[in-house]
Amino acid sequence: MLKLFFKGGIKIKDKISIILPIFNVGSHLRRGINSLINQSIGVENLEIIMVNDCSTDGSGEIIDEYAEKYPSCKAIHLEKNTGAANGPRNIGIENSTGDYIMFLDPDDNYVSDTCETLYNTVIENNAEIAFARFRRIFTYEEKVQKSYSPYLDNLEEIYPDETLEEPNLLNVSNFIWSNALEPLLYGEDIVKTYNRKKPVDVVKINNIREEPDLLKIPPSVWARIYKRELIMDNNIRFQKYICGDDMAFTVESLLKAEGIVFLNDYFAYDYYIRDLPDDKSITNNVNVKFLADLMDSYIYSAEISKSYGEEIVNVTVNPHLMFWANTWKNASMDKDENKLLLKKLKKLQSVHDKGLKTKLLISSIIKMLETSIFVKR
Repeated sequence: MLKLFFKGGIKIKDKISIILPIFNVGSHLRRGINSLINQSIGVENLEIIMVNDCSTDGSGEIIDEYAEKYPSCKAIHLEKNTGAANGPRNIGIENSTGDYIMFLDPDDNYVSDTCETLYNTVIENNAEIAFARFRRIFTYEEKVQKSYSPYLDNLEEIYPDETLEEPNLLNVSNFIWSNALEPLLYGEDIVKTYNRKKPVDVVKINNIREEPDLLKIPPSVWARIYKRELIMDNNIRFQKYICGDDMAFTVESLLKAEGIVFLNDYFAYDYYIRDLPDDKSITNNVNVKFLADLMDSYIYSAEISKSYGEEIVNVTVNPHLMFWANTWKNASMDKDENKLLLKKLKKLQSVHDKGLKTKLLISSIIKMLETSIFVKR
């Protein structure tokens, strides 16, 4: 089908649905919604679906205000709290009518031309997914990290006014991260189509087998645009995890997509790490449910990846296991909670049974849990 696109927010033939799961983010909500209202592509080309998951802080009134003011905004109020973002996201998908689907967590924001850039990219390349880098903004530490990519980039030249730190998921010294932990966490590069010795601006592939390392990139559903048919025809939905639903959704969509484009030198999104004691996001409140759901998402991702080969399974799960272990180490779990986590980890071991490095990594984490359970008897 012929698609017409005019820059500058004039007219596009397609409509883009953007889904926002909303729960008690009133103090941050306007910034996120305003970043959509002010998109360069033009708000009239957007369908902004705001799904209120029984907020008690006035968020519901705020989205009603936007829905009344802007025809592009649609407010949905759930009668029962679903407990996590997966519920509102799935309800948003079911209520969407756009030709393309995007997501925004309402306490973050798009940059001014995110929709225009990603839409242009997916159309020009006849792709089913286009995605980009994001800035990880630490509100407490007042620093900015660029998101992880397996490819060298030119971001410091393209954004000369930014002070960007390298990705560092475990909060250790940059020397230890770069020379020891990053190679262990992400493994060796699987060079298929694009080499790793010079900067890469854009990665274009027909399917994930051509460049499996794209699975190592953080599962940032909100820095991506999806063709509607990819989501609907394959019945891709968010799994019922408090944390990890985005990983399962990202893995499944990348495995099934025909036409994938990654913009390595473009920031599409500002992701705020709400880490102040009185202002924490749900993903910064670590408890046994958080860790159990993460492990369930790893199991799900490993299971749906198995038919794509050992190489795909390894890069799907391995990069996340050390992060999980480090998060567990810094949390406080009792004996029964550790037993629950150990049971889930052994299930992952039974599914993810290929590759020496994988076996060693899972076995070492299992040993950590078993030791903790024994000590706390």
